[in-house]
Amino acid sequence: MDLGTLAIVGIAAAVLILGLFFGLIFLAILTYIVKNLYPPGRRVALWAAKFENFLPLLLLDVILIILIIVIAMVAFRLPTIVALLLILLLLVLLVVLILIGTTVLMGLLVYIIRLASWLYRRWKGLLSGLVPQVMKLKIKHDVGKDKDITTHFTEMRRRLSEEAEETRRRISRGGKKT
Repeated sequence: MDLGTLAIVGIAAAVLILGLFFGLIFLAILTYIVKNLYPPGRRVALWAAKFENFLPLLLLDVILIILIIVIAMVAFRLPTIVALLLILLLLVLLVVLILIGTTVLMGLLVYIIRLASWLYRRWKGLLSGLVPQVMKLKIKHDVGKDKDITTHFTEMRRRLSEEAEETRRRISRGGKKT
């Protein structure tokens, strides 16, 4: 690989990572808004996420898009008065399309949130099992090659018991240092 290819791959990876990061931030903000600030919107989103409601709304959305394209193609070939009426109809259909499209996107947002929470529950155990392994490796690294873990913990226990004994002596003398 030459340097240009590596640069392109690196830039693509960076853009992908940044896009994912900002996408998750956008998803979190949108989730907060839908969940906390607009409870009626949340109910609409949950209603739209039901499969028996989501599929017909999605189908209606696609049909409206096709209908708007067909009417727009026909409207520009007809005389002026009929074209104005069809353009008026297009504006009404566009408003309906925006409303239905928003409802479909809210239902899709619920599906994305459900998928993210399912993935989090599924992978949370893997990550929590990984942390002790990393800590174990860190302890091995910090202890050094000449000591093993049991010797290290014995030394730590001895130091802590000496500090505890010193603290007990200070408390019994009324807090005076010797």
